[in-house]
Amino acid sequence: MTTAADTVRPGRPKSGQKAQAILYAAGELFLSNGYQGTSMDAVAQRAGVSKQTVYSHFANKEELFKACIRGKVAGYGFDGTASDEHGDLRDALSSIARQFVELMFDPEVIAMHRVVMAEAASQPRIAELFFDSGPKRTKAAVCEFLQRQVEAGRLQISPDRLLYAAVQLLNTAAGMYQLSLWLGLQHPVDRTELDAHLERVVDDFLALYGVGATTVDASV
Repeated sequence: MTTAADTVRPGRPKSGQKAQAILYAAGELFLSNGYQGTSMDAVAQRAGVSKQTVYSHFANKEELFKACIRGKVAGYGFDGTASDEHGDLRDALSSIARQFVELMFDPEVIAMHRVVMAEAASQPRIAELFFDSGPKRTKAAVCEFLQRQVEAGRLQISPDRLLYAAVQLLNTAAGMYQLSLWLGLQHPVDRTELDAHLERVVDDFLALYGVGATTVDASV
């Protein structure tokens, strides 16, 4: 339904549309020119908006960079991990593991990681921005999901092990795929092989943290 508030005159994009155009343009420029080689002027020109418009949405280049990374992470469901807590737990864990691997396979994620690695030595702040907006945010989303499962009585993980368990799930899902992808060594992924790998990952996770598991002391 369109309301009067939603109606805009021809040629006058909504604020949200402009923000998306800015993010898209910035993402392209960060990947092609690097963080240091990208200016707010260039972003404005690529997005087809004024520099003032860019600054009205993003206070500075750091905020714009963080928004680009957060947007990519959210696109794969890691903005709160919206898996159905009332559905099958195994399916939910499998979905999280698969989403993370798909995130790692994303060509833009691979390219951005290389950009950050190339510039981090001279500009450590870039690595910090990337980590806080990407990996750290992803781990936090999974950690929150696991916490909800514990509260629902579906997993047994002590509070001080929640972050460890989240990282364990993600890292075992990524396996050696992540490093080989970032090094440009990965051939097309065999989906049957990947499915079997992710099934083992979830099996191992539930063996450790599922209700009734005896291999982990939940009080540790």
